Amino acid sequence: MDVGRARLKLLRRPAAALAFAVLLVLAFPFRAGELRFDAGSMAGWLALVPLVWLIEGLRPLRAAAWAGAAATAGFAGVLFWLFVVVHEHGHAPVWAGVLAVLAVSGFCGLHVGAAAGAVRWAAPGAGRLSLFVLPAAWVAAEHLRGVDLFGGFPWAFLGYAAHADPPLAVLASVGGVYGLSFVLALGAVLLARFRLVEAMALVALTHMAGLGLALAWRETPVAPVRAAIVQANVLQAEKWDPASVSAAFDRHLYLSELAAAAEDLDLVIWPETAVPLLLEREDATREDLGALARATGASLVIGGLGVERNTDEVRVYNSAFAMRDDGEIVDRYDKSVLVPFGEYLPLRALFGGLSAQALASGLAGLSDLTPGDGTRLLRGVPVLGGDHAAAVLICYEVIYPSVVRRAVRKGARLLLNLTNDAWYGRTSAPHQFLAISAMRSAEHGVPMLRAANTGVSAVVDARGRIGRHTEIFEGTVFVATVPAPLASPTLYTRTGDWVVVLSWGLLLAAGGARVVRGRRGDSGDAGRPSGSRRAGRGTPEASLTSTRRSSG
Repeated sequence: MDVGRARLKLLRRPAAALAFAVLLVLAFPFRAGELRFDAGSMAGWLALVPLVWLIEGLRPLRAAAWAGAAATAGFAGVLFWLFVVVHEHGHAPVWAGVLAVLAVSGFCGLHVGAAAGAVRWAAPGAGRLSLFVLPAAWVAAEHLRGVDLFGGFPWAFLGYAAHADPPLAVLASVGGVYGLSFVLALGAVLLARFRLVEAMALVALTHMAGLGLALAWRETPVAPVRAAIVQANVLQAEKWDPASVSAAFDRHLYLSELAAAAEDLDLVIWPETAVPLLLEREDATREDLGALARATGASLVIGGLGVERNTDEVRVYNSAFAMRDDGEIVDRYDKSVLVPFGEYLPLRALFGGLSAQALASGLAGLSDLTPGDGTRLLRGVPVLGGDHAAAVLICYEVIYPSVVRRAVRKGARLLLNLTNDAWYGRTSAPHQFLAISAMRSAEHGVPMLRAANTGVSAVVDARGRIGRHTEIFEGTVFVATVPAPLASPTLYTRTGDWVVVLSWGLLLAAGGARVVRGRRGDSGDAGRPSGSRRAGRGTPEASLTSTRRSSG
């Protein structure tokens, strides 16, 4: 009997680590070939439950090691599509693709490990705050991950698991994706401590609040705008092939004309780099686009390449061109947040003459793309003015909450997300990307039109609900009425990431209490073997968990 119990104790922690990794994968949209599911509505609440069990009773450094390793395994399952990007489309060897997955997953896991170590150090002295230490540490770690190395990697935040749960997603308008992460983490802490009534109450109250908020919202009455979203399905192998550029351009023209023949259009949107040429230098291409605008009577927003020359160099930009219905290009927006290793090479002095992946695929001789000046409204297009004032977000820019918030605060009432997701193949990434994009609309009460080269193209309303959308790797075009924005700015638009500030404040308060207790000679259970801890009512141990612990 004792041997069996000893074996169970030995297996308990690896089992918790495995469960944490698996639930982390299940919390986000998953696709591998034709296998596809999205269990985030349930898994989002459960994902951190095994993490609580995993780190209980451990010293801070040991907790960080266990949690970091488990999270790295989980994020590898979430981000496995990086292998396709690096190996299949970047033409790097297999080991480089594997290394890319492990490096980025390890980067994410490192932040989770830091959060776990902070919890084990601070929670024992936090008293009544102990419930909130893990949610606060998780949000703080997500915040750091979104801003630190090479501009951060704000992908797969826990709050994105709520994207398919409309009542919960509405609460993004209050606290952003960080607020949803905090709520889901708090629910996991309650479940892990078997405080089931409180956990069920949290789930019920958040959904009731979301439903109430959605019913109270009022949309701005707007003139109907009919927009055609073109998804020409140009494969990545063809994207930058000079022999295929003309055929791809003709495909975009044909689909646009097909939509215009079916009904009157006000706007036509093509994806990121739909015209992989220096458009300002291509007279024939510009004339063809102008002819399309005049024939359809629609304004165009076209993804292409912008160029500037000064005395020393030629600068190339990932751009979006706005053309009026008379065929005149009236504005160009240049992408301001570039993809590290994709559109520019960080630490170029270290890596020498290597090319960023996207450039190596099609812009030979160019070292890096140049970032633009920042998000702003498109100018000079009447249909994209007033209640439909639009800001373009090219690909990666939409994953940054702060970037989109700046655009909305400058007056954006419509978000246009132009992207090329062909890099990802038939993996989870296009679906995860769509979930992230939809959350930006939910945060600000502003609709989005998303044009993706190979999908998923979609219309997202002001509540973050995904309406008409395409499948991946299908050539198609569809027409939709632009949804109305909310009548007034959301709390998140007005106040920003107050949940992040609150989380850091809670961590500092818990840490301060831990230091004070240490100076008084009562440091709680942090760093002690579990056998030397006292448990009982009113003690830090009793406040942390009701389950038995081992030192691990």
